[in-house]
Amino acid sequence: MSPPLAGDGDTEKAETVQAGPPGSESVITFDDAPSLDPQNWSRTRKCAVLFVAFNLVVSSTNGASLATGGITSTLHEFGEENCYGARVLPVAVYLVGYALGNTVLAPLSEYYGRRPVNLVTTFFFVVWMTGCTCAPNWVAFNVFRFLNGFFAAGPPSTVSGMCADLYSGEFPRGDALLGYNIATQIGSVIGPVISGFAVDISWRLSFGFGIAYGTICFVGALLGAPETNSKIILDKRAKGIRDLKGSWMPRGPGDGEEVNLSDFASKVLVRPLSMFFREPLVFFSCIYIAFQYGLFYVFLQSYTIIFVDIYHFNKGEEGLTFLGFGVGTLLTFPAQAFFQRYYKRALAKNDPWTHHHGAKRLPLACVAGPFIILSLFWGALTSKASISWVSPALSGIPYGFGYILTIISLLNYLIDNYASLASSANAASNLTRQLVGAALPFAAVPLYRQLGVQWATSLLGFVAAAMSVIPFVFWIYGERILKKSTLAQELARDGNGK
Repeated sequence: MSPPLAGDGDTEKAETVQAGPPGSESVITFDDAPSLDPQNWSRTRKCAVLFVAFNLVVSSTNGASLATGGITSTLHEFGEENCYGARVLPVAVYLVGYALGNTVLAPLSEYYGRRPVNLVTTFFFVVWMTGCTCAPNWVAFNVFRFLNGFFAAGPPSTVSGMCADLYSGEFPRGDALLGYNIATQIGSVIGPVISGFAVDISWRLSFGFGIAYGTICFVGALLGAPETNSKIILDKRAKGIRDLKGSWMPRGPGDGEEVNLSDFASKVLVRPLSMFFREPLVFFSCIYIAFQYGLFYVFLQSYTIIFVDIYHFNKGEEGLTFLGFGVGTLLTFPAQAFFQRYYKRALAKNDPWTHHHGAKRLPLACVAGPFIILSLFWGALTSKASISWVSPALSGIPYGFGYILTIISLLNYLIDNYASLASSANAASNLTRQLVGAALPFAAVPLYRQLGVQWATSLLGFVAAAMSVIPFVFWIYGERILKKSTLAQELARDGNGK
């Protein structure tokens, strides 16, 4: 349930807490009602809200990979089995829709609140998932997939903001954001498992699961995901007090704000793209994260070649091999907890490295890269009939571990250094990785057919090795780059940067 707001059935209480002088039009704060501040909610309530929010994220990211396990049956039914590109298209159009949706919907949650964006987008996510289930032809199916992806972007675009709404400390907020990123990966991992087994009955059944899970998540959000954006909460509270027509006529922090189309377009498109092309730290962070993200969608194609063609798995068994990614993802929890304890002990001893500008973030990013390299070369060297299928299946564990550590470390690094413009840096990262995730798989099967499993996977490993130097470059030259950045220096002078 939402926290009680003045004017929502608690007007008498609102009048007793008001403290403004006659005719006062001061901006309202949480000072006289601290229990309404999401950061003051109990630990149990915060965890309950995040549980609902993370399930919304799992539901939306799960939708991308639900189409993979039954794609052969889907193509056969629609008469598209002779077109290679058609195998990748349902995932690609979903990710393109997801990229556009994330770009538009994330700022809307700042204007209208997290709750309405979550509820409206999850409702239409279920609607268009139903369209995928009932699609009469190939064109309609892919149109529904695009719309499904657009509205799927709603919860992921708001939940990172919800983590910041609920937690103020760097490490508590970092833990919440880690949970959010793990939820995104878990959703992607379970899609091939579900669709791989559902295809024995019908490829449409996997989308039926998406409808059921999405509906449960919608009901959960309706009942258990209150508004967490403090500006929206205070605006509603101020309106409730004004409706009492007493002596205190407070304003909310967002009262009088209007959604200006040009400002909105600037925030949504111009600023993220400007930061991407003009800020080296943003550019290379986005490219590095996008490459690692795109690898998962390459695996959605290459695992069919490895486990179906080489080891003769059925689609359900192939889907289970993706669980290795999930195991690696979950291992990031103890890894981050260990690093936080290590950093705090080093800080207490005043170790010199703790005074480095990236000390809280970059060490984990530096550690993460070698795990991606290990995963790729492990898979390359062991994906052969003479070696048990267990070995290439386990190679997904270091990938899941390395990818989550990379994204959580580098995105937090950008937040630390671009502060008030961090949402634009995050938008640039979201857009980049979704578009790379949509495009890269089109090259996967031709690459693997031409070079073979060993050399194709090794080629990706060499690219990963070259990119793994990026966090080390940030460690050595990052501070120097920031000093040469006009934008970063302006933020620092304004007190918004670090």
